[in-house]
Amino acid sequence: MGAWGYQLFNSDNEFDVVISDIEEQASKLAKDPKLTLYEPKNKKRVVKKLNDGLFHELLQLFIRKEWKHGVIYLAVLSMRLGAIVPATALAYVGQTLKDTPMYQEAKTQVQKGLEGYKNNGEPWDFESKDILDAANASVVNEQQEATGGFQMLNVMEKWSLMPQGMPGGPNDMEKGLEEMLKHRKAWEAKQAKEPKPATEPKPSVELPQDEKDRMQAAVKAWFDFQMAP
Repeated sequence: MGAWGYQLFNSDNEFDVVISDIEEQASKLAKDPKLTLYEPKNKKRVVKKLNDGLFHELLQLFIRKEWKHGVIYLAVLSMRLGAIVPATALAYVGQTLKDTPMYQEAKTQVQKGLEGYKNNGEPWDFESKDILDAANASVVNEQQEATGGFQMLNVMEKWSLMPQGMPGGPNDMEKGLEEMLKHRKAWEAKQAKEPKPATEPKPSVELPQDEKDRMQAAVKAWFDFQMAP
């Protein structure tokens, strides 16, 4: 699916990478393989675990790992549940937020939560639109009419602003890139040893020039978006 907005909890990356890594560490520390922090079935039980020391253990772990997105999302998840987030932790999250790459819409939501959270057991509503909200808010356009009501909800994501997984964890992007480069070099070394054909094979289907131009324009727009400040 990708992302359907730039608010908190508006992308698969947040759920499959950041929240997944946080919940994995929480499960290990709490010795509870079924523990979840985003939408737990037994909210009171999870809040009690966080208040009894799990929040502090996770926060210290993420600080040691220098995982800024983990620090921020741990606080966000805890505030959504109404768990106690000490004033010192709120202040630390606020400082971390300032120099952490994130979409501005999400940053604004976090900052508003940090300033308004009462720490009285009442959950904080970050007012993020989920995928159904995004679908219901979309307007009928020519694309929907041409496809029987279907409309793409994805927004273009910027790599530099996407939340990252825990360093050294299974979703560590840098670690993943290193693995990709290693496999790429191995493939190139293998290709270099294989004999090359006398003539390069021609593609079986030649794209029309206007289609090539359209694809090149789309790729250029994507790269321009990624490189923009």
